[in-house]
Amino acid sequence: MTGNTDLSPDRDFTRWNEEMVRRYDIERYYTSAHPIVRWIERLRIDALVALAAPLASDRVLEVGCGAGHVLDRFAAQHRVGLDLSEEMLRRCRRRLGASVALARGSAEKLPFAAGSFDIVVCTEVLEHTRDPALVVRELMRVGTPAARVVVSIPNEGNIDRAKRLLRRVPVLRTLLSTLASEENEWHLHRFDPTFLRRTVGDSAVITAARSIPSRLVPVRYAALLRPC
Repeated sequence: MTGNTDLSPDRDFTRWNEEMVRRYDIERYYTSAHPIVRWIERLRIDALVALAAPLASDRVLEVGCGAGHVLDRFAAQHRVGLDLSEEMLRRCRRRLGASVALARGSAEKLPFAAGSFDIVVCTEVLEHTRDPALVVRELMRVGTPAARVVVSIPNEGNIDRAKRLLRRVPVLRTLLSTLASEENEWHLHRFDPTFLRRTVGDSAVITAARSIPSRLVPVRYAALLRPC
């Protein structure tokens, strides 16, 4: 866990999540974040699509669909977006219109039958959930036996090291101030490849992975999961 957030059972997690949605506005991230951040984001989405290899006939689910920026890149005929946040679902509807079905619910208890989807996408979401291992089990449950389940995570250690470097060098701190911002309290877990492997456990097999933007500077990871 990170930060001082109280996530005891009596805490209204949904209300807390809605507050985080307001505090960390996803639209600003895509439209006015530093150009380096937006470049990495484009690479991340490209990697997700490449790993999923979508076909027009696929049934696609995005868990934690946010405002629909990722789901917009999947041109399948049958697309479903799920999010815990009512605000995010409203934004997703504005972006994608009637071309997608939307549902409100928890990633830890997906409201879909087993084997419902050919592609399941869950990107930059696991670190925001209380039980990411349970989320992975749910992702695998709702996929078909041949499903492509694609996840992405931040590489927290490398991100933190980069921020510390930026803060220590005055010129970089001035030029790249928005990249050196403080820790994101919305992240409940510190993910890296080792933590991802532990999270996946025996629920799935990681069959492919991409380092983003590169193997030399991996600040994000995208991974393809297949049923065991």
